[in-house]
Amino acid sequence: MRGLNRLRSRGEWLALTLALALTACGDPPNAPETEIREFVAKAQTAAEERNARELRSLIAEDYVDAQGHDHKAIEQLIRLHVFRNQSIHILTRIQTIEFPEPERALVIVMAALAGRPVASADELAGVNADLYRFNLELVRQGRDDWLVKHAAWERAQLTDFW
Repeated sequence: MRGLNRLRSRGEWLALTLALALTACGDPPNAPETEIREFVAKAQTAAEERNARELRSLIAEDYVDAQGHDHKAIEQLIRLHVFRNQSIHILTRIQTIEFPEPERALVIVMAALAGRPVASADELAGVNADLYRFNLELVRQGRDDWLVKHAAWERAQLTDFW
């Protein structure tokens, strides 16, 4: 009986070890895609909290876009947006994340900007919200920090959120 208990314990130990090993084979917590998702969440939180300093810290020094905005111009747009909007609620949907190079990511984010909380895409039909599609080029800065190097945005449709 004692031997059976020992074997059972060894069997349980082996099963636990195998389960841990298989779990370790999944994406590590700091996988690049996870980092990008965390970046988008961080930007969303900073915007909702109207934290211009945090938003500015997410922009690369060599930022440039097709509209001719550079780092300084984007900082001014951020300040203006925070000043104009006393209450910002954002619903985001990441459509794609691609890594053409290990230190570079191309991300498409759908964002609904509203004056009240929006919990899901289903609620958007009944809310007055500005809908945007953001095409972002992010570059890795340091070990796990990402910055926006280039951005393009355009109006989105409600159907883009599903």
